[in-house]
Amino acid sequence: MERSTPRHPSPRWRRDPRRQRHKFGIHPRVIAPHRSRLRHTLRKATQRGQMTNHAETPKGHDEDGNERPGFRAFETRDDLSKYGSNALLLFLAQMRLGIDDIEAFAANALTDHSNDKKSDLVAVVNDGSRIVVAQGYFSKTAKPAAPDNKAADANTAVSWLISGPLETVPDTLRGAAEEVRAALLAGTVSELEIWYSHNLPESVNVQRELDQAARTADALIKREFPEADVDVTSTEYGITALEAEYARTQAPILVADEVTLDVPGGFELKADGWSAFSTAVSAAALRALWSTHTTDLMSPNIRDYLGMVRSVGNINFGIKETAKSEPENFAIFNNGITILVNDYELDEATSKLTVHGVGIVNGGQTTGAIGELSASEASRLDEAMVMARFVKCTDPSVLQNIVRYNNTQNKVEATDFRSKDPIQERLRNEFSKVPDAEYRGGRRGGASDAIVRRRGLLPDSSVAQSLAAFHGRPNLAYNETRAIWDNDATYASVFRDTVGARHIVFVFGLLRAVDQAKQTIMAIPEAGRTDAQKRHAEFFRARGSNLLFVAAVGACVETLLGRPVTDRTQLKFKKNLSPAEATVAWQPLVDTLLSFSKNLAPATDQGLKSQDKVARALEDFAAMVEATRSANPVPFDAIASSTLPAATTPGAA
Repeated sequence: MERSTPRHPSPRWRRDPRRQRHKFGIHPRVIAPHRSRLRHTLRKATQRGQMTNHAETPKGHDEDGNERPGFRAFETRDDLSKYGSNALLLFLAQMRLGIDDIEAFAANALTDHSNDKKSDLVAVVNDGSRIVVAQGYFSKTAKPAAPDNKAADANTAVSWLISGPLETVPDTLRGAAEEVRAALLAGTVSELEIWYSHNLPESVNVQRELDQAARTADALIKREFPEADVDVTSTEYGITALEAEYARTQAPILVADEVTLDVPGGFELKADGWSAFSTAVSAAALRALWSTHTTDLMSPNIRDYLGMVRSVGNINFGIKETAKSEPENFAIFNNGITILVNDYELDEATSKLTVHGVGIVNGGQTTGAIGELSASEASRLDEAMVMARFVKCTDPSVLQNIVRYNNTQNKVEATDFRSKDPIQERLRNEFSKVPDAEYRGGRRGGASDAIVRRRGLLPDSSVAQSLAAFHGRPNLAYNETRAIWDNDATYASVFRDTVGARHIVFVFGLLRAVDQAKQTIMAIPEAGRTDAQKRHAEFFRARGSNLLFVAAVGACVETLLGRPVTDRTQLKFKKNLSPAEATVAWQPLVDTLLSFSKNLAPATDQGLKSQDKVARALEDFAAMVEATRSANPVPFDAIASSTLPAATTPGAA
């Protein structure tokens, strides 16, 4: 592959472009050659060994008056304001992790507390393959850099999460530690990320502290979980990096370089607003591109290259194995890639294709897997060819659809297959009649949807979780959400033919009311909490507690309503309430039932995985409700009088 600018020999650490500064201030992670690979992230915003020497106002514009679109988008998210200093951290998480329901995510992931051992957020995501440990900071005044002691606190956070007897971990963090350790022990984790999110310029001192935290986590994982195969990363997400992350969700092409490729010929197709050239390129050329630009190449993709989970069944693993062992067959074994470009030119005389700008819209897994091959693993890459389609598009609406329809991930999401299911089609139609509600039923949105506040949206994941929990399966709701969509039998048991849009609003509103109760309790300073509020806070700190509470309400719904219910899927509010109104309707009863949360606590110590403990906890909760309902009938009667059916109805139990 030829480049417009020659590259000169240099020491290895400089030659590795992953250690070079990138135009948007995001620096890919460098992998050290041992089992638990420790990766460090350097920032463009500073010079090595120097602090940033100017302050930037933490607003939607920089000191020169230039707009910061990412921060401006954050400022419009009034739904995040209730999270205080963690609001920006959640905004970042939504961009980085593709979270569709930030309220549900925050309810379980935020750990910010006076005794949280320096962990503001702990999340196990991507089916247990990725752990995020994060600190958040938000300055109301201009400063040259964020406090580096907050970055140093990450050492404390990872130490408590990964090592030491669980009984010594504070209650505020124990649930998170249990979840992190269970994932590491299960061998599903491929990456642990340490973040420091703030609204100030990045600095070398902060990154140095984060790098030390990454080394600490790396050493602890190797000691405590020697069979784990984990990449540890540390990244400072200051104002420059925030803008870069936002740009990823908005701009199809971040890499603007001119690149010349050797091609074996090809053919071109054209239509109004677009042209495409189909050919094949060397896998070695792709690896060289990756070494220079890494994940910036994936800017059109909703999610970055996900990394390789080391199992034979994983797609990325298979790509690497083919590239190493059968490079001559790579072109016929692999689906190829689609690349958005600003322009392209073919020199037929020299068989060279020159492209201006590179954005991989399909085939990010292929490119990333090839790019991460070691030098020895890539020894035969010159023999491997990759089918490639280069697309130039001048029509914005067509461009958006190119990105949308070509976007792929490690696995096609199970919700994609269910989106055309008759039940989902019916539910979408029914939701069109529900006020202030939007339900996609498995249909994906565009690349920027995750960071745009859609007030009436009922996220697919939360709908599935609320249904599963209310109908008696909190473990499925919390630990196996993907199985709801993956497994035909499980899907059919959750999304029954009898489930309607208004029943979904009924159970979804309950889940939101529980999450709201948690936010209210956690917002009270610990010193100002009553003994009862302290017990409630202790319960809510457990992972999955909100879904267990929903299950408890579902288990004793006959007692709550004061009448038999033969088919719980028929329950709905008499009025056609919006999801927000349903939340308000549930709130008084949820607040009342919190008095019995102590009875549910024993089921949370294993992340809801013990069916026996869950069953006993639900029975104890129901018994307490039954024994005390008559003493405080008002909130119970309010729900009973507003809920249909008012009498027993025929149907499935």
